[in-house]
Amino acid sequence: MRFISFRIRNFKGIKDTIVPLKSVAGASVFAFVGLNESGKTTVLEAIHSFAPDEATSELLGGEEGLGVPFGERVPRHLLSEFTGDVSVTAVVELDLADKKRIAATLKANSDLDLRIETIPDQLRLERQQEFKNGDFSATYFTLRTKCQIKRPKQRNWRDPENKDERLAVRDAVYEHVPRIAYFPTFVFDFPKTVFLTERGGLVDKFYRRTFQDILDFDGRGQTIGKDIVRRVRQPSLIKSWPLFWSIWNDNDDRDKIQQVMDRASAAVTNLVFGRWNRIFGEDTKGKEVSISYDIVEGEIIDEAGNKSKTDEHDVRVKFQIKDGTRRYDVNDRSLGFRWFFSFMLFTQFRVARAGVSSPPLLFLFDEPASNLHAAAQQKLIESFPEIAQNGHLLAYSTHSHYMIEPKWLEQTFIVTNRSDAPLSSLLDEISLDDESLDVQVATYRSFVNSHPGQTSYFQPVLDRLAVIPSKFDMHKDSIVLEGKSDYYVLRYAEKLLRATDLALLPGLGAGTFGALAALHAGWNLNFLFLLDGDPKGEAERERYCEEFGIKSDRLVTLRDFDPDLKKIEDLLDSEAKDVIRDSLDLTRSPTKNQIRRFFQERLASDSVVPLGNKFATKSGDLLDKLRSYVSSQKSDQ
Repeated sequence: MRFISFRIRNFKGIKDTIVPLKSVAGASVFAFVGLNESGKTTVLEAIHSFAPDEATSELLGGEEGLGVPFGERVPRHLLSEFTGDVSVTAVVELDLADKKRIAATLKANSDLDLRIETIPDQLRLERQQEFKNGDFSATYFTLRTKCQIKRPKQRNWRDPENKDERLAVRDAVYEHVPRIAYFPTFVFDFPKTVFLTERGGLVDKFYRRTFQDILDFDGRGQTIGKDIVRRVRQPSLIKSWPLFWSIWNDNDDRDKIQQVMDRASAAVTNLVFGRWNRIFGEDTKGKEVSISYDIVEGEIIDEAGNKSKTDEHDVRVKFQIKDGTRRYDVNDRSLGFRWFFSFMLFTQFRVARAGVSSPPLLFLFDEPASNLHAAAQQKLIESFPEIAQNGHLLAYSTHSHYMIEPKWLEQTFIVTNRSDAPLSSLLDEISLDDESLDVQVATYRSFVNSHPGQTSYFQPVLDRLAVIPSKFDMHKDSIVLEGKSDYYVLRYAEKLLRATDLALLPGLGAGTFGALAALHAGWNLNFLFLLDGDPKGEAERERYCEEFGIKSDRLVTLRDFDPDLKKIEDLLDSEAKDVIRDSLDLTRSPTKNQIRRFFQERLASDSVVPLGNKFATKSGDLLDKLRSYVSSQKSDQ
């Protein structure tokens, strides 16, 4: 079973938006891209609230199993007067095995038979919170899809007849719905120690559950309560702190707890460092994780926040990295190491456990690795597909172009918080009232088609797709093109025709070659400048000759090679434009910007398709003539 979509209504700044999670690019990874304060976090929180997993359900301040507290979900501008429903509706997709498991669960829990053939391939479930005049009134959880059941002695199939039967069917379905694990940024601040007793705050509680995941993975049925805390708080040890130690020093339970720690250490070493090596290609030989424990004097805090000592003492653990004879606290390592170690710890054991005893997971990460350098961010997204497999999904928010994988553009969403373009004035931003906020989620493609002028929202995507040469070889003959469109089209033609021997460099448009022209003249570089064949291109050719002293044979236009070419788009005939139109799901002939985006996306995803015989012939002829011209210039030197 997997999520197909979510519909979110009246959740904080979201009035009504749909988030489709259908994988179309081969990986079950989804990115939410937008400006700061655009509503990306709100979208993740709303999704999480539908089926929060046990470990992360309280991280946002709500009770276990809730996620965001009910009272904090209402639209901000209607906080004291909102009357209506806050709702999150999920659509899940089932296969035959899922349907059989649901039927078996319903039979075991309620002794009801479920007619499998009446279960559709997609089910819709809705969570609603009802408010009246700003006050929470009631919460509802409803299966919005009907299927037929019957009692064992009944002959005819029928719809559920009463509330108890409807709830039984709903609960049987929900038992197999994927759980959603949400990881806010603050949980990656790895703590120095973690209390295994009920002490500390939400972070301790979260890491305590993570430690239990480690014990579960070991497969010995050990628990924190039974195998650790019970041994420290057995009746004979509930003593004052000095008396406790006099007894504990001679107690053989010390070694029993240490054995649990040693097994947990081995499990973390094998799983985390084993996957680390495969994902990041780093040799972890000789390194291991060491988990140690100590006992501290018991302490309780009353409702007023006052602390007092107790005879029930507390257990805490510390994670260290052992490298030969040296030990390092994880908490003292670099920010990058702590972040990745936490990420591996959170995900690898959850994936391993979910694959055996529970439904798959939807992982949600809010601005992951946002404070790490670019190389670390790129390493992170390379690791995502390792997590999002075997039914698991992964979604994350970002405003960093390093955190965008071009191959997943079809699964990238643009998040905006109002229907109009971003405001340019800080004062305007301050005076903007909450009522005008309307967080919307749109696929990258649909947003760009609908809002071609609002580039700031999807600028991280464009930055990621921008052409940045990884190396600058001054001794290589290079063709400097007028703009990115010229580069994308000719690079596409090269890949289509399997000829990639020309060194192509994109410029920023006619009239912007000044810096490159100066380098060419000053450093005696072998550049060939290719300009458009229109009047502006001709005028710029003359200017570069006069102002920078570039030889005229180093400045050429498209018309020098083909009299029909004024601009690069002239390589495209109606057949090629029809292919582009259909690929972008357009209703009319593509614009220049849409043509450029087609070539951007196709090059980024390495999915080059034929554009017709005329494009292949004309572009091939142009490349051949450029190649011949560059070669002739070299022989004349």
